[in-house]
Amino acid sequence: MEDSLTEKNGLYSLPLNQKSKLKWSLHILYGFMVVVFLGFIMIPGDDQEKFILNIFFLVFAIIFGYVWLAMALFNKPHLIITDEYLEYKWLFGHKVIILNSIYKAEFFSERGITKLGIWANEQGKQSFWETTDRFFGRDYSVSIVVSTFQNIEFDKLRLTILSKIKS
Repeated sequence: MEDSLTEKNGLYSLPLNQKSKLKWSLHILYGFMVVVFLGFIMIPGDDQEKFILNIFFLVFAIIFGYVWLAMALFNKPHLIITDEYLEYKWLFGHKVIILNSIYKAEFFSERGITKLGIWANEQGKQSFWETTDRFFGRDYSVSIVVSTFQNIEFDKLRLTILSKIKS
């Protein structure tokens, strides 16, 4: 994957094809969350409330374990940028944006997580997630979480995208 990150004039040469690689800190965080929820199940107790709490903690352990495995192994976020389009696949969806329709790309922070937001003039039907985002005031077409792609310098990526839409 490293060889696809070649530079030309301080920008990435296209096509750019990257799969995410989680930082070790995120692996430790997800593993810790799963262990904590499973640990709560091990607390002794035989009454009905403890049984309900065990089910509750088991569900959360399964959810965090699934998200962890999905992001690390079988459903990794994937970013492809060519001269014609930008394609981003993440855990909950898939989006293709034609580069000529992009009018803004900038960084923003949402709940302490830095993202690269890409705004585009889009046509067609919106997905459930896009409709939900619009309802909550998020007007970007796609947002890419910076921490999921260790190999990419996002300042350079942003400049690469902006240079392609202006040419």
